[in-house]
Amino acid sequence: MIDESKLIDEGQDLTDLQDEQSMFSFQNLFAMLVLNWQWFLLSMFICVCGALIYLRYATKNYQVSAKMLIKDDDSRRRSSANQMLANMQDFGFMSNSAGIENEVEILQSRVLARDAVMDLKLYTQYYKAGHLSKVLVYNTQPVSVDIDSVSLAQWDKGLLEGAKSIQLSITRHDDGYEVQGGTFYQGKPTGKFSQQFAKLPATLRTDYGVLAFTQSGKEPMENGDRYVVNILPPMVVATGYAKAITVAPTSKLTSIAELTLTDQNTRRGLAYLRQLAVCYNRQANVDKNEIAMKTEEFINARLQKIDAELGTTESALENYKKRNAVTQLNMDATQSLNQSSQYEAKLTEANAQLHLMDYLREYVDNPANQYKIIPSNVGMQDNASTSLIASFNQAVQERNRLLKTVSEQAPQVQTLTATLDDLQTSIRTALLQARRSVDIQRQSLQRQLAKYEGRIGNTPEQERVLTQIGRQQEVKSGLYLLLLQKREENSISLAATADKGKLIDEPLSEGQVSPKKAIILLAALVAGMGVPFVVLYLIQLLSFRIEGHDELARLTKLPIVADVPVASDSVKTAAGIVVQANKNNQIDEIFRSMRTNIQFMMKENDQVILFTSSTSGEGKTFLAANLAVSFALLGKKVVLCGLDIRKPALGRLFGVKDRTVGVSQLLVKDAVTLADLRSTICPSGVNENLDLLLAGPTPPNPTELLARQNMHDIIELLKQQYDYVIMDTAPVGLVSDTLQVARYSNVNCYVCRADYTPKSNIGLLNTLVAEEKLTNTCVILNGVDMSKKKYGYYYGYGKYGKYGRYGYGRYGYGKYGNYGYGNYGSYGNYAESHYSNKNDDSIKQ
Repeated sequence: MIDESKLIDEGQDLTDLQDEQSMFSFQNLFAMLVLNWQWFLLSMFICVCGALIYLRYATKNYQVSAKMLIKDDDSRRRSSANQMLANMQDFGFMSNSAGIENEVEILQSRVLARDAVMDLKLYTQYYKAGHLSKVLVYNTQPVSVDIDSVSLAQWDKGLLEGAKSIQLSITRHDDGYEVQGGTFYQGKPTGKFSQQFAKLPATLRTDYGVLAFTQSGKEPMENGDRYVVNILPPMVVATGYAKAITVAPTSKLTSIAELTLTDQNTRRGLAYLRQLAVCYNRQANVDKNEIAMKTEEFINARLQKIDAELGTTESALENYKKRNAVTQLNMDATQSLNQSSQYEAKLTEANAQLHLMDYLREYVDNPANQYKIIPSNVGMQDNASTSLIASFNQAVQERNRLLKTVSEQAPQVQTLTATLDDLQTSIRTALLQARRSVDIQRQSLQRQLAKYEGRIGNTPEQERVLTQIGRQQEVKSGLYLLLLQKREENSISLAATADKGKLIDEPLSEGQVSPKKAIILLAALVAGMGVPFVVLYLIQLLSFRIEGHDELARLTKLPIVADVPVASDSVKTAAGIVVQANKNNQIDEIFRSMRTNIQFMMKENDQVILFTSSTSGEGKTFLAANLAVSFALLGKKVVLCGLDIRKPALGRLFGVKDRTVGVSQLLVKDAVTLADLRSTICPSGVNENLDLLLAGPTPPNPTELLARQNMHDIIELLKQQYDYVIMDTAPVGLVSDTLQVARYSNVNCYVCRADYTPKSNIGLLNTLVAEEKLTNTCVILNGVDMSKKKYGYYYGYGKYGKYGRYGYGRYGYGKYGNYGYGNYGSYGNYAESHYSNKNDDSIKQ
C-alpha cells in the first residue's frame, strides 16, 4: 500500500522546491552579469548612443519666469464712507470675489494670450531647415511672413468647424526666392502653391488669405538657405500658451504672482512674458476707464439739459424786466430778506440734491442700464448711496472682465450677478431713503422761508416775481457749475490712470527643462542593463532542462553524489572507460568521490547498485561501467549486469563480439544454476576483477521476464560470487522494467544529464521515492560541459573543459528522443542479426 501522507509531504516538498527555485538570488544575478558582460556592455553602448542621438535631435523646451506685482485697490476703496458695505461683507451678507485669484485666472486666459500673440505675431513660426532637422528661430529670421488681419479673424471665428493653417518653405537662390507650400484644414492638405520672387517685399494670394513677404532687417539669407514657416490661427497658438504658462501667488500674504512659461525658444518666451504684462495692463486700464467714461457721458448729457433750462430762466427774467421797466429791487425788509435768502440758499441746495437723486433713480430704474456702470462723483452728498454706487461699479467692472474669459453660467459670474442685484436693490432703497430725508429737510426750509416771506408783505409784486425768477436761475446756475467741476475732476481721473500690474523682476531664463540630459542618460544606462537582464532572465525562465548542480538541488532533496563532466576521447579506453589504474586526474577523482559517496549510502553486507534514468541518452551505462571499474580497482570482484534487455548497449560499449548470450536466456529457464550463470558471464577485458553479464537477445516480454523468480535467484547467486553487483537498467520514465529490478537493489542511482534532462522528470523521481518504489536513492548529474563558461564559473574546476566532449549524442539509441516503446527493441528477435545494422562506433554514454 502507498503511504498517502508521504505522497502529500513529497508533493509539498516539491512545491517548496519550485518556490525556492523562483526566488530571486543576488548570486544568480551576479553570475548572469559576469557570464554575459559582453551583452550588457553592448546593450549599454547601444542605449547610450540612442539616448545621445535622441538628445541631439529632440525638441528642446526652456523655462522662463517673471514676477508681477498686482496692485490691490481695496484698501483705498474701504474708507469711512463705505464702512457699512465692508461690514456687510465681513458678516457674510455680501461677497466680493475680487482678488489675486481672479487676476491669476485672467493672466491664464486665452483672450489675454491672444492679444499677446497678435502683438508679437507669434502665430507665424519660423524654422531654419538643416540636413537632418530644423531649428526654431525667433526674431532672427531674414524674411518675415505675415497674413492679412481679416483672414486671421476669419480663422479664429471658424475654429468650431476646424482649424486652418498654412505651411510653406522659403529657399534662397541666385535669381531670387522660391516659395513652396500648401494650405491645410484640420491637418489635411487642401491646396498647394508655388511662386518665385526676384526681390522682396512681395505678396502671394492663397485660398486662406494674402501672404506678405518682407525683409526683416536681420542677418541676410544666404544662397541655399531654406526656412520653413507655419502660420496657425492666433487662438490655437494662444491656447497653447495658456496651457504652457503657470501663474501662482508667491505667498498668501502678498499680491505678487510668479509667471512661469515653458517654450521651445528662450527669447520668444521672454518676449511673451513682457508683452503679456503689457496686454494685462492695457486691458485693466480699459476696465478702469469704463467708469470714468460712463460718468463723463452722464455729466455731458445733464449739462446740455441744464444749459437749456438756464437759458429759459434768463430769458424770462430779461422779458419781465423789460415789460415792467424794473432795474432795482426794493430793500425795505432787509433783515427779513437776509433770513429769507439764507433759507432760500439751503432750499436751493436741497432741491439740487433732489434733482440729482431723481436723475440717478431714473438711470437705475431704466432696464437698459441693468448691470452697467452707474455715474458717480456727480455731487450727491449722501455717503451711503455714494458708497453703494462705487461698490456696484466695481462689481460691474469685475463681471465684465470675467465675461471675457468665461460664460454667464460660470459660478464666478453668477455670484457677481447676484451681488449686483443685491447692490441695485440697496441703491434704490438708499436713494429713496436719502430723498425722503432731503424732502423732509426741504419742507422744513420751505416753512421757514414762508415765515420770512410773510413778513415781506409790502414788497412790490415785481420784487416777488424777480425773486422767484432769480431763485430758479440760481438753482440752475449752481447745478451747472457743480457738473462742470465734476467733469473736470473726472477728466483728471481719466488721465491719471496707473497700470494695475508691474513686473518687479525682469523675465529671466531658468535653462532647459526637457529633455533632461541626466535623466535620459540614466534611463539609457538602466535600459542598457535591464534589456539583456530581462532577455536572459526570460531565457532562463523558459528553459525546461536542468542546467547545473544548484538547479538540480532546488528540484529535489535527494543526495547528489557526483557531478560528472564531459570527458575527452584522450582519457577513454577502447570500451569508453575513463577510470584507469594508477591515474590521478580529475575525472578519476570524480568517480572515486562517487564511489565513496555510494559506499556511505550502503549498509553492511549491501552489494547491489542500480543505475537508471528518466529517458535515454543521459549516460547511465557509461556511469555504471566506470563505477564498476572504480570498484574493481579496489581489488573488489564486480559484475556489471546489463538489465536493459529492450535495447542492450553494454556489449557494444565493451566491444563484446558474442552478444547472443545474456541474462534474458537465464530468465526464460525453469531454474537458474550457478553453472548456467558462470557460462553466461564474460570477462570485461578492462580489468580482471570486472565481469559482464550482458542482456542477451531482446525478448518479446521483458517486463514479465524480469518479474520472475529467476531474477531473484540470479541476483542472489551474483551476490555470492561478487563483492558488488552493478545493474544497468532501462529508463524508469519510459518503461516499468526498472521497478521490477529495483526490489533487489540496495542503492538506486538516478542519472540526470545537464542541458538535456527536462526539469519535469525530477518530479517523476520525487514521486517514485515518495511512493517507495525507489528506496535509498541518490542522484548523479552527468554531462557537465566545462567548456561552457557558465559551468566553468559555477563549478570553478579550472581546466576541466580540456577533456572535451564525451559524445553523449552517439550513445547507440539514435536521437535523444527516440526511446519510446515503438523504437525500444524488436519483439521476438533473439538473433544477433538484430544488431547487424548498428554501427559500433555510435556508442553513447
